[in-house]
Amino acid sequence: MKIIQEKSLPLNEETVCTIGSFDGFHIGHRKILEKVKRKAKETGRKSIVITFEPHPKRFFNPEKAPCVITDIETKKELLEREDIDYLYIIKFDENFYKLSAKDFLKFLTQKLKCKNIIVGYDWQFGYKKEGNVYFAERFEREMGFQIEIVEPILQDDIRVSSTLIREFLKKGDIEKASYFLGRSYCIKGKVIRGNQIGKKIGFPTINVKAPEDLCLRKGVYAGYVEIKGETFPAVINFGYRPTVDGKSLLIEAHIIDRVNIELEDNWIKIIFSKFIRDEKKFDSLENLQRQIAEDIKKAKQILEVKV
Repeated sequence: MKIIQEKSLPLNEETVCTIGSFDGFHIGHRKILEKVKRKAKETGRKSIVITFEPHPKRFFNPEKAPCVITDIETKKELLEREDIDYLYIIKFDENFYKLSAKDFLKFLTQKLKCKNIIVGYDWQFGYKKEGNVYFAERFEREMGFQIEIVEPILQDDIRVSSTLIREFLKKGDIEKASYFLGRSYCIKGKVIRGNQIGKKIGFPTINVKAPEDLCLRKGVYAGYVEIKGETFPAVINFGYRPTVDGKSLLIEAHIIDRVNIELEDNWIKIIFSKFIRDEKKFDSLENLQRQIAEDIKKAKQILEVKV
């Protein structure tokens, strides 16, 4: 998959396009991508996913914007697995916000050479969301594209959506979130140096700075850490670390039964399996140490790690 830069536009080959935030990259999103890939194969065109960074609602009203399911690096990796030819990330700023719906269609057809546009039934675009699928249909002949609408995907008679998955993650219900995602819930991040307190109390951690707007209940989880293709069982804390007066939101992962793993500045994947408990402030490091030992026992049971 090639990530297209602004300077590479316009493209010199026709494409089959889909547009959206694709937050969570759930089974409904993958259904759209299946159609994109099939149409690209039928027509001999290239497939392209057009997404936004940041989420459009975060630009309009950061306080009321939805929390984020999938960070941009995880999104890139998931798209790479789908064998999409191109990814174009639109920087959602004032200029893009003011782009009219018709001008956006011109951008798709002239710059990205979209000949087929495949989108969800609720697609909206352009200044103040003036455009939708019916608006786009009016310009098919004039601009030389065809639009195809993908109806919502139902699982157990429930409509799969990013909104639904966000609610599960806010409750710490990883199992249901993963079920509707159609994959394990995970976050990709760059390892940063922590304050070494975990190491001092016998439980060294790998630390990843978490997005402040991540959709996830604060607390301790059983899960895995994937490092350069190898997966290790882990107990994971997501939160502010109140016992040590943590100021920033952090994901800390202690790899079970492993001590020395130096990974600073490397990218890793944190995979969440099951919520264990809420984040809590302890009155001493000794009490924190005892609780972590209990968390590890529970994580081993959940992950069926041999004791």
